[in-house]
Amino acid sequence: MAILGFAVLCGVPVSSASASQVVFDSSGFIVGQQTLTDTFSVSGPGTLTVTLTDMAWPVALASLDMTIGTTQGLLGPEMGVGTDTYQVTGGEVFAQWFGTAQGPLDAGVYGLKIEFTPVPVPLPTSILLLVSALGLLIWQRRDRSIEELRG
Repeated sequence: MAILGFAVLCGVPVSSASASQVVFDSSGFIVGQQTLTDTFSVSGPGTLTVTLTDMAWPVALASLDMTIGTTQGLLGPEMGVGTDTYQVTGGEVFAQWFGTAQGPLDAGVYGLKIEFTPVPVPLPTSILLLVSALGLLIWQRRDRSIEELRG
């Protein structure tokens, strides 16, 4: 803790806290031509990382695309297979993915994963306050010990 306090006082940058959260992770079948949807909420501003995968089993899908939107409208253009990121402000988010199967079974498998990473929370101010409070407590305790030895 003392090393961290010294680093803050010397101006060494301290990283911020943030954690990704998986809000949707699924795989499933598309038979013929199909559209699927899901709705989820995000707690505040941040980044959505969307990964759409064609599993190519038993054969690749003829098409696989998706859109991401909020109550204000779409967050970007229609995306195909791959990974894309979107900036969100919080609230409800709507995902819609759709595909067309092919092959003798007229079926295919997709995978969809959506992660939310909130805007990082800066920590240096909090740490500086904690370190200064601990320093004040140690100083007060030291002064009491000296007075008790004298008295």
